[in-house]
Amino acid sequence: MNFEKLKIEATNKADHITIIGNGILFNADCFDIFPFIADNSVDLVITSPPYNKGFWSRNRNINNGFKTKSRRITYGDFDDDLTPEDYETQQRNILKELCRIIKPTGSIFYNHIDILYKHTTIHPKYIYDFPLKQIIIWNRKNTPKLDKSYFFPINEYIFWIKKDLKSIPKFDRKNALFQKNIWDITPAVKNDFPAPYPLDLVKNCILSTTNENDVVLDCFNGSGTTCLGAKELNRKFIGIEKEKKYYDIAVARINKTLEVI
Repeated sequence: MNFEKLKIEATNKADHITIIGNGILFNADCFDIFPFIADNSVDLVITSPPYNKGFWSRNRNINNGFKTKSRRITYGDFDDDLTPEDYETQQRNILKELCRIIKPTGSIFYNHIDILYKHTTIHPKYIYDFPLKQIIIWNRKNTPKLDKSYFFPINEYIFWIKKDLKSIPKFDRKNALFQKNIWDITPAVKNDFPAPYPLDLVKNCILSTTNENDVVLDCFNGSGTTCLGAKELNRKFIGIEKEKKYYDIAVARINKTLEVI
């Protein structure tokens, strides 16, 4: 993939663009950058969209019949507050684009959760309309959710999606850090992004489904952990992040690794 060409083509659609090391970072909405990424050009996507907690927190019964505590994640200027119908449409459109741009041997690792709301569980069921290869359980071992009306929800999902029903993703389990479908990984700390990935989670996806110099993309790049993992493992990377604050953090984190080298 020619990052210089991609930068030129997408210049008017991004607030900032940085070619750094063996990758490129965009300060932009992912929907504005997708049209410039060719079909069948990306080997791996690792991403975690905002969970629309702005809507669920705003419409939640604060006490839920019990004394409860809950953390609302904020993403800078991004409100994370869509109707459930609009949120599902948004996520479907993102997944359609991701399926378009990955290669027939490519993979998408899409992180999401169950929403616990008014004594019910709301699962991201739209996922099952896409070619799902496997569901991985991320055991976080702890949770900020202290609602007394539920068991502590310490897991999140990583949905492994492939391009289409006939495609066979590249995969070598012996390269993985975690070889079972439950990954016990403590959440990242000391990170200015409100919901950062653990680096080992990212590396597990990269090591098991790509080779060196393959292209890894994160369309909700946050503080850049996906791109950092790709950089450290000698993969090319594309990171797209809408919030300038987190885009700057990602650039700084990757620049720091370059200085060490």
